[in-house]
Amino acid sequence: MRSRKSILLGSVGALVVMSGPAAISAASAQEEVTELEEVVVTGIRGGLKQALNVKRNSNAIVDVISSEDIGKFPDKNVAESLQRVTGVAIARQFGEGAGVAIRGASQNMTLTLLNGQNVASTGWFVLEPARRSFNYSLLPSELVGNIEVYKSAQANIAEGGIGGTVIIHTRKPLEMNDLSVYASAEGTHTNDSGKINPQLSGLVSWKNEQGNLGVLVSGVYQRRQMERQGDEAFWAWGAGPVAFEQDRKRSAINATVQFQPNENLDLTVNYLRMKMRADNTNYALFLTRGPDAGTTKSLNGSPVAGALNVGFYQARPREATMNSNVYDFDATYSGDDFVVDFQAGLTESTGGTDFEMVLNDGTVPDISGSTYDFSSGHMKWNLNEIGFDWDPGTLDMGTGSNFNRTPKSDKEHYAQFDVSRDVSWGPITTYKFGMKYSGHDTKSRRYEYIQAEGFNPSFATSTINNGLIKAGVDQHEILRIDFNAAKDLAKASIIGETEDLGAYSELDEKTVAAYGMVEFEGDGYRGNAGVRYTHTSATSTFYVNGEQRTQNAKDSQFLPSFNIAMDLADDLVLRTSGARVMTRPQYVDLYVNPDVRGANDDVDDNQFWIVGNIGLKPFISDQFDIALEWYFAEGSILSSTVFMKDVKNFVSQNERHANNSEIPFNGTIRPEEAAEGWTFQERINGKAATIKGVELQYQQDFGNGFGLVLNYTYTDSGSDDADTFTDGQKVLSDASKHSANATAYYESERFQVRGAYNYRSAYMLRETGAYGNRLHEAFGSVDLSAAYFITDEITVNLDVNNLFEETSKQIGNNAQNTPNSGFTPDFPVFEYNTARRITLGVSYKF
Repeated sequence: MRSRKSILLGSVGALVVMSGPAAISAASAQEEVTELEEVVVTGIRGGLKQALNVKRNSNAIVDVISSEDIGKFPDKNVAESLQRVTGVAIARQFGEGAGVAIRGASQNMTLTLLNGQNVASTGWFVLEPARRSFNYSLLPSELVGNIEVYKSAQANIAEGGIGGTVIIHTRKPLEMNDLSVYASAEGTHTNDSGKINPQLSGLVSWKNEQGNLGVLVSGVYQRRQMERQGDEAFWAWGAGPVAFEQDRKRSAINATVQFQPNENLDLTVNYLRMKMRADNTNYALFLTRGPDAGTTKSLNGSPVAGALNVGFYQARPREATMNSNVYDFDATYSGDDFVVDFQAGLTESTGGTDFEMVLNDGTVPDISGSTYDFSSGHMKWNLNEIGFDWDPGTLDMGTGSNFNRTPKSDKEHYAQFDVSRDVSWGPITTYKFGMKYSGHDTKSRRYEYIQAEGFNPSFATSTINNGLIKAGVDQHEILRIDFNAAKDLAKASIIGETEDLGAYSELDEKTVAAYGMVEFEGDGYRGNAGVRYTHTSATSTFYVNGEQRTQNAKDSQFLPSFNIAMDLADDLVLRTSGARVMTRPQYVDLYVNPDVRGANDDVDDNQFWIVGNIGLKPFISDQFDIALEWYFAEGSILSSTVFMKDVKNFVSQNERHANNSEIPFNGTIRPEEAAEGWTFQERINGKAATIKGVELQYQQDFGNGFGLVLNYTYTDSGSDDADTFTDGQKVLSDASKHSANATAYYESERFQVRGAYNYRSAYMLRETGAYGNRLHEAFGSVDLSAAYFITDEITVNLDVNNLFEETSKQIGNNAQNTPNSGFTPDFPVFEYNTARRITLGVSYKF
């Protein structure tokens, strides 16, 4: 079996989670490393064994994903690895893991830190709201060393994760060999686009003979040409097959310099740049339903079978980017019985949609005589002789608000000071205290292009026709455009731009935090206790009718926490934790300016006037955990954890109908829309929710190359009353009642293979505006990976994600019937095919 002996300096320094910030943890690990014997670290088993050792020796309730060697992280996507942790479920964005939800709390309640600090992030998708959650699709797994998932709180870990806190660690050069070189080349095939795309990665790490100066540089480049087919219903108007295509180019560079001028001082400078370009086009063939007299079947008040009226083709070419940078400095001084750490840095991100245009059907053909039937739970259409692939001859380009760019920015600077000192105060072995300051500014803006006079916005399809593209779950073929040609025609008309000040959203937050914590240990027990204090002042800047305005708010919180682990026997650990934890509201909820959606578009009765609230209080959770862990064999565990969370200050909204005269909208609105009026939504506090459940974990190394990992989580979550959400359902967003993972593996000296099945039951998705609130039905996927070691330096890898191409189906789930709406119970409102990804590559290291 491939193996390497190593003192656990690198793995413990990166993984140890018994206390505090990453830098102090690493320093403490270095002090203790001389007491550890050499261990054998091998392949899959080595990574699992390292992770289990950290879990067993920690004070808190922690799970770890360990990469035992360069390039050996379990998945190409970090979020997809996290879904194999008990209690973790992921949210996918166009087929890739992008968000992480822990223990039934929304993904917006998961705090993600990189080397102990926040990472600025902006979404690339035009409809993605400004959120605090980290977009995992930006971070290549090749840059990751190890990941810790804290499910219980500690005073010296940054506040923000009611669900949990994910801490991602990058590698350090002094924890590696004198010279480490790694390079890989891979090709990825996705069955949606049929394309094979490259991924290249490399790492070089060097340290001098004295072992006190090291430099590490790593980089990744990836291209992915993807498509997605689906069916969508905006059922006040119509439904139809849709398609999405994207040319995604992603790159990342990490550079680290580490210097230890003496045995006491460790200085580290880290730079990380992540870039993504994601040019994309949405296609839709919307088929409007005929008059109610043509309805033949209804479901909970909404027609699900009947006659069609007219057809409407649409294409939306976009250019999008997402860029993040991290500049971090960390200095650690270790004395005889104390450690002092100072960390400061800047993280900034720019992104959003850099260009958007829309092309609408110029003919709107009559398709009467055609029918639809959704009664089977899937959208089916029977069109007359016109067919799905009709060519309208002309496409009319939307102008004004439909010809725009929507840039976003996110920026945070921080400084943190931590002290840890060993003492002998009875059972208290260490006391720690620290402070942190951070200033965060996030902006969302919108610019509309000014066009030259005389520009003809009607495009002949003959000038931009690019054949056909598959659309819809049933793979219908509809008109495909040459989006580059269309963009060139549109861009040639631009002579300037004007900012839509009504869309300007800015939030400036300044936060000061301080904590004190002690660690204690006695005969058969160990743990920590502490309290964290935070004070945040926030300012929202916005415009009303061209006039700049600001609103301010302040909030302070005390957050106590307690963790204890008791060794009931040599192989049996009982853990208990209790804490008060907080998560700040999302930026989009704090933005005061009105968010206007659905005005002057081609969908009737979908005008939303959405107002935020700078005074929203943070979510506050009083939570308790108890866990029993049986380490019955080396590399093996059987455990059960019960958790309970009582969450208050839940963000809800008032919703009412408003006449057009009540809404101060100065933009363009069609007469039909003005007659229908608006849906007025306002963010408020006041609701509470409970989350409780149980986690079960089984992991065993059978000692003959085979191993098995089984995880299951049951979660029961709900709000106090049905008014928390506009859909009337009490269940929380992103909360699956059941989630499970099963992983089986085998490895030998030259070969290793692993198969994993990941499952989560149905969960609520909630969005403001036209996409609304709906239930995502249960989803399960099978992933496979294999590696063959040609030599000790050369490896061939094969990975298969979503082997059986599971379908993502979303149905209406309003608590009450909603006539003529896709959000009425059980209506098949959205359904998408998801792709199988196959990656084949070769890597080299020494």
